[in-house]
Amino acid sequence: MVSHSTGLRGETVLASSTERAASTRGEELRRHERSKWCQRHTHHHEPLEFRSVILGLIVRVGEYLAHRPKSHVLLIGLLTVGMIGALDLLTGPDISVSLFYLLPITFVTWRIGRNAGFALSFCVWVVVDARQIYSHTAVGYWNAAISLAFLLTLSSTLAEFSVLLEWVRTDYLTGLVNGRGFHELVQKEIYRCKRTGRSFSLAYLDIDNFKSTNDTLGHNAGDAVLRLVGDTLQKSTRKSDSVARIGGDEFMILLCGADQQSASAAMANIEEALRTELSRGQWPVTLTIGVATFLHAPDTVEAAVQEADDLMYEGKQMGKNTRNHRVIAGSCGGLQPS
Repeated sequence: MVSHSTGLRGETVLASSTERAASTRGEELRRHERSKWCQRHTHHHEPLEFRSVILGLIVRVGEYLAHRPKSHVLLIGLLTVGMIGALDLLTGPDISVSLFYLLPITFVTWRIGRNAGFALSFCVWVVVDARQIYSHTAVGYWNAAISLAFLLTLSSTLAEFSVLLEWVRTDYLTGLVNGRGFHELVQKEIYRCKRTGRSFSLAYLDIDNFKSTNDTLGHNAGDAVLRLVGDTLQKSTRKSDSVARIGGDEFMILLCGADQQSASAAMANIEEALRTELSRGQWPVTLTIGVATFLHAPDTVEAAVQEADDLMYEGKQMGKNTRNHRVIAGSCGGLQPS
């Protein structure tokens, strides 16, 4: 296990006993809140059922399409509609496969948007109604209108639903991933680490003196600091990394596949960018950072977060405005019951 600390300033201000007591109480409250956050986002695994297999398959397909170009997703949707249409023609009117048309419409609408969903719905409508024979022309027009209206309504609803899903995982103030979304991202990285054996790193950032800034300059100034830190973190990380605001003045960074050396270099660049932006705005705040590099996959997301949080807390005790980085050579367990 390797540990090192990098100070961002050379001077340390000794706090009075009253300030230390207040800081301790605040830290206990913060750690209690983080523990509750971990418990809220813990997934309780239930016995495997058929429906969970189907939902898992849909989620995996969605994750695959999420990383494909939109043009490819649209092409896949059109090909899928064509194949289902061919199957529909082969089976004849006695066997209906109309339900399967909803899958490509769902994925295309979710990945690309409402207009693409409308276009694919129109294609499905043409395929489905092309083979229908009605006793009266008016009946054909009526049924065609109802089918098209249903598909367009479905696409519009799915588009709105995809926006709501995005909001559920997004912090309203900074636009970053929130705690719920970050929990899922770290869980995926743990699975990837177990599968490939590669390491990854977690950084836990806490803004120093944020409360006093809020109290003296007002909440609008505090919100401006949070947005500035969030924007800077987003611009200073790779596309493969994830940045989240997990509550209050606390942020986390998931450095995918980063070992100690690459994580240390990445955090040095991030610290420099933060110093520059905060200094430019003359904001009276600094950041204390805890970085945990996992050589082996931790048992749970909560255990990984706790390691990074503990390192950040050690940095606070060392005088704040510092980075505390440690390599976790062994596996770490979950949270102990309080």
